[in-house]
Amino acid sequence: MWKCPTCGRRFTRPNQRHACGTGDKKDVLRNRPDALVELYGTIEKFAKSLGRVELVSRERYVLLRSIRIFTDLVIMTDAVRIAIHLRRRVSHPIFFKVAANAHGWTHVAKLKTEADWSEVKDLVKEAYQTSLG
Repeated sequence: MWKCPTCGRRFTRPNQRHACGTGDKKDVLRNRPDALVELYGTIEKFAKSLGRVELVSRERYVLLRSIRIFTDLVIMTDAVRIAIHLRRRVSHPIFFKVAANAHGWTHVAKLKTEADWSEVKDLVKEAYQTSLG
């Protein structure tokens, strides 16, 4: 692990390119509907229950990271767009995009309700576990 001497964040690669600091979630949630803020809160609480998770906020993006990013969130005006990074491909109607990359597969969905979240929750847990090693 490499620790940035400026911000103190830890990375798996020496001199990992990054923006120092983790941002403020208040900025990404500003002017969003209450239901969307609550949905984000549910996702964040679950992510933190998995273990050591860093949340990096920038503009309308939130990255969920253990030693590497396992899930990306985009806070939209009417939904939370979630991108879950897995080593395997999952077929599920909630995903409107599934793409292969160098490390596996990225599965993208728009979450509008707690029911939508329940469809992908176990996959976020799997992505977290996979990101550890």
